[in-house]
Amino acid sequence: MLKNYFKIALRNLWKNKAYTSINIVGLSIAFGCAILLFLTAYFEFTYDDFQDNKDRIFRVYFKINQPEKIEYQSNLSTPVTPALKSDFNAEIKYATRIVSSGVQIVQGEKTIDEDIRYVDADFLKMFSFRMLKGNPDVALNDLRSVVLNEEVAEKIFDKADPVGKTVQLNFGGRIESFVVTGVMEKAPKNSSIENDMLMRFENNPEYKDSKEKWDSNYHDVYVQLADKVDYLSFEKRLKSFTEKYYKGSIEQLKKDGAKPDERGEVRSLRLLPLPEMHFNKQAGGSRSIDIAYPYILLVISGLVLLIACINFINLSIARSMTRAKEVGMRKALGALKAQIVGQFWGEAFIICIVAFGIGCTLATTLMPQYNTLFRSNLTFDNLLNPMVGILLLASFLIITLIAGGYPALAVAKFNTVEVLKGKIKVSSRSGGIRSALIVAQFSIAILLISCTLIIWKQIDYLRNQPLGFDQTQVISIPVGNEVQGSKVLEFMRNKLANESQIVSITGADINIGRGKDGSGYKSVYSFEMEGKTYRTNGLSIDYDYVKTLGLTLVAGREFSREFPSDKDRACIVNETMVKHLGYKDPIGKKVALGDSIGKTIVGVVKDYHFESLKNKIEAITFLYQGDFGINYIFVKLTPETPKTTIDLIGKAYKEIAPKSEYMPSFLDENTNNQYKKEERMSQIVMSAAVLTIILSCMGLFAIALMMMAQRTKEIGIRKVLGASVPNLVALLSREFVVLVVIAILIATPLAYYLMDKWIQDFAYRTEITWWVFGLAGVVALLIALFTVSYQSIRAALMNPVRSLKSE
Repeated sequence: MLKNYFKIALRNLWKNKAYTSINIVGLSIAFGCAILLFLTAYFEFTYDDFQDNKDRIFRVYFKINQPEKIEYQSNLSTPVTPALKSDFNAEIKYATRIVSSGVQIVQGEKTIDEDIRYVDADFLKMFSFRMLKGNPDVALNDLRSVVLNEEVAEKIFDKADPVGKTVQLNFGGRIESFVVTGVMEKAPKNSSIENDMLMRFENNPEYKDSKEKWDSNYHDVYVQLADKVDYLSFEKRLKSFTEKYYKGSIEQLKKDGAKPDERGEVRSLRLLPLPEMHFNKQAGGSRSIDIAYPYILLVISGLVLLIACINFINLSIARSMTRAKEVGMRKALGALKAQIVGQFWGEAFIICIVAFGIGCTLATTLMPQYNTLFRSNLTFDNLLNPMVGILLLASFLIITLIAGGYPALAVAKFNTVEVLKGKIKVSSRSGGIRSALIVAQFSIAILLISCTLIIWKQIDYLRNQPLGFDQTQVISIPVGNEVQGSKVLEFMRNKLANESQIVSITGADINIGRGKDGSGYKSVYSFEMEGKTYRTNGLSIDYDYVKTLGLTLVAGREFSREFPSDKDRACIVNETMVKHLGYKDPIGKKVALGDSIGKTIVGVVKDYHFESLKNKIEAITFLYQGDFGINYIFVKLTPETPKTTIDLIGKAYKEIAPKSEYMPSFLDENTNNQYKKEERMSQIVMSAAVLTIILSCMGLFAIALMMMAQRTKEIGIRKVLGASVPNLVALLSREFVVLVVIAILIATPLAYYLMDKWIQDFAYRTEITWWVFGLAGVVALLIALFTVSYQSIRAALMNPVRSLKSE
């Protein structure tokens, strides 16, 4: 019996090749797209899942109730971790500080630039990075130990066993030796913690000067609580810790007018569970994202599948007219309703299983291109994950049951007598369902088109906003780890001093935007002065920084070689910092940064956007080669500088740092790179919008084809009675145009609501204008009209004699 059903199903599908092809192509594309989007969302949701102790590990951060706003401080000071372990020895099982930096490995003829993490000995006991060689309990006990991941170990030692061998590390011109005590697996791509190289925290350059400073915040802290400790209860107990070590800060905040939170604290130490870190933008770190992002991917994948299923259902219902007599004969010969449902559902199952197979193949084949286009990290192994397999299989069965089951039940309800008399027709209810499904399809398409247009409008707005500095004629160059930054800067100044196409050269510790090295961070200083607490972004710069970046001085001057005291005693601030300080004439006034003498303001620059336009302009203070030295070189070029000049600069750079990579980039490239996440989202939504339009039009084309076939005699009679071709085309297309207009009315307010919520994340944002929704609606309407009109014109041009001869 089942074999017979299977043969009949195959024959029916083969007989109706156009119908079968449209369904298989549509479903295959939808399955392929949905699988890639689902895997991307799954990747984000499973961040840090590989950590065995993830439910007991927490990132420590401060919540500070400033008078004007709440701040979250995830970088902590050096003495915090030892004090926590000492005061809560029973509750805290392990704790580690983590600070990232760069280092150059010098091994024989090899030079390799790598990232390094300075950590405490507990790091390998807390985090589940499987040790391939060495003992995790003792690998970091010695201050001269270094632990490598397998990838770095292979770069240095090839296939040889690295344990016990010595590596030479170049810290900006200072070479030191360390012994390899372990090799571990490389951290997965969806890990919040990286593990290229690990070394004891005491080796980091800032440790010696900061180990007793409670206000020098520059590293992360993680703790693992004992098994029976409830973290929420423990978090409340940390109030005594802040009152003990931050008493002065708490009192100052209260004087400044800070309001206590629900726990009665103005400064509280909090714990962020590791599984929540990836979706916490306040304290989660640079890799954190909005939790809405993976949900949006799942919604889009669901919408694409929904449209393909709607096509399937609509085509099945529309095609039921041509198979009505077959159903009637089967019922007359004794077929049960369940058998008819099984037959038609079986055909649907074959189409779905074939489409699912093709979709999986498409997803696997297009995965590299998808990763490149959307900057994802998917691999074929993701598809082999048992949990992924179960979820995909469950989704497939549900889709097959819905897409194939409803049409099968509808067909099985045909009245046997009426069918055999030839009187059966699709009910008005079925027509209503078909219309509702078409409206749903185009509502989704218009929604996605509208969202795409608004996202691109916002990105374009951000990219074209005046930032207050010269983006086009300035290149930034990461210094690297081979030679100290100040030495590289001085050498390049001297080497390029006589080049007419170079206007000026300077340096700073922080880049503008994101350069080719991918780094992005900032320094924040907090100080008390005249009974009030101030916070300012700090920037270590060299001479000619204001000139090179084209900043505008509104008062005073920039750092000058003519004033030797500038190196230790001067600072430059922006207009926002002046407002915070409350100075009407800031030049010559003091700022309590550094030692007790402080810094004297020698210049004020006009506010400029040194961060992404997602953030409002904040206070910033420039210090001459402050705490963090020079990490980037900035070179200002004359207009229309030839490309050879960049090569000339590279040649000079290679003379002073021959073993470092030369990675120049223009500042306009760097600022554009700040919006990669938004661009990625826009590309995904735009691709989904195009795909939904294509799938909707495929379904609309097939529906129109079948409806025209059903109305052939009606069209013939109308032509005989004098109807013109334009009149017939308008008549046949009107129903579909009305449906698309309804879809526009449904999608527009929903798109406005969603995009209004999204755009609130930006401090500087474009307006959501009516023409965006009008354009989206017109595009969808024209595409639908073109799709239907082709069939309408073809039907209207048919010879009425051929249409009526059977009558």
